[in-house]
Amino acid sequence: MIGEALIQGLIEKLLERMREVETIKGPQNVHGYSLLRLAAIAERAKHGKPVMEPYGSSREFMGLDDLVFLPAMIDTFPVDPFKVRTKAVIGAKAARPLELETPIMISAMAYGLSVTEATKIAVAKASARAGTATNSGDAGFCEAERRYARKYIVQFNKARYGNSEDELRRADAIEIRFGQGALAGLPEVIEGDDMDEDIARQLGVRPGQSVTRPIRHKEMSSPSDLKAVVERLRSLTGGVPIGAKIAAGRIEADLAHVVDAGCDFITVDGAQGGTAGSPEVIINNVGLPIIYAIPRVNRYLVERGVRANISLIACGGLKDAGDFMKALALGADAVYSAQSVLTAMVYGQAEKLPPGTSPAELYLYWGKHGDKLDIELAAKSIANFVKASTQEMAMIAGAVGKNDLNLVNMDDLAALTEHAAVVTGVQRAW
Repeated sequence: MIGEALIQGLIEKLLERMREVETIKGPQNVHGYSLLRLAAIAERAKHGKPVMEPYGSSREFMGLDDLVFLPAMIDTFPVDPFKVRTKAVIGAKAARPLELETPIMISAMAYGLSVTEATKIAVAKASARAGTATNSGDAGFCEAERRYARKYIVQFNKARYGNSEDELRRADAIEIRFGQGALAGLPEVIEGDDMDEDIARQLGVRPGQSVTRPIRHKEMSSPSDLKAVVERLRSLTGGVPIGAKIAAGRIEADLAHVVDAGCDFITVDGAQGGTAGSPEVIINNVGLPIIYAIPRVNRYLVERGVRANISLIACGGLKDAGDFMKALALGADAVYSAQSVLTAMVYGQAEKLPPGTSPAELYLYWGKHGDKLDIELAAKSIANFVKASTQEMAMIAGAVGKNDLNLVNMDDLAALTEHAAVVTGVQRAW
């Protein structure tokens, strides 16, 4: 993993070099190499191993900034934002739909493999206060998180961590994890040196034991086997929504099996999606950005005639209320937020850290300052972020003349560039 000290050392050397060489393309670019790419090359040279990076892609993918909303004026009157309905439902046709006060959910972050137990408690408390759901991540069911979360989505992962029948029965929705934006569908290795007693207990292995998570679900020898998995989980849980999470790629081909299996929802993770640590080469070179994915998923479900039966959850690089609302307008029913949630969580607590220390040290499991996180303040900050963002989404809906977030659609958007118009199907501003 690229360390902060290595990056800082390289930056200092490169800045010195930049003062000597005239062919520099910019302050963050040396002969076409970004500073992060140079740091990654140095890391490979030093260790002879693939480079791992936290967070999401360091390249500039196409985002949602080239889309704008069209204000209601005379032909359509605006709506009072305080009268805009913000509720969301995941799996409306399920026996026990997941009903939320806001379409903003807290994304998958795994206890032990990603974040601390204190962080999981904070996001659980925040989700309850904001009237939304939180996701277990691929370490599966976390008892501390379940204790405080009002609505809890458990990932059904390939290694079956935290996936006992008793644990799955206590979920409000099950998300069958096939992959994510920052890792695709690759397996992950957990080195024995990183396997302390707490992680080992969560994963059901021995402390110090190295483990490799499987590359596919053991029940599935072919895509058609997904249907039996969905039916078993639906029966086991008494009818909570059962869905699948995929990294955006061969979207229509993957969705065909999701539809045939009778899933209640699909979660699509764009290439901008973050992680606690994934191969840099995958983060920056594999997967489609979320702006391409949402319209394709929505269009396919409409064409198959199942759009009313299958909810669409979007994630991966969605930063704030503007992004969240554009995702809904393009076809999503709800969104996941992770990095923005974590940023909100540590706001006001960074002063506890030594100068120059990354705020991530407060929430990453292997961070050095996790004991400094104030859980109650963290929960309040996250809940405030979700509530404020929901109000801002209502403001946008009111501004375009809609009294329900779910009614905002592509007709309420305009594309500022030809590329954005072609990619999304949104009308051209000109």
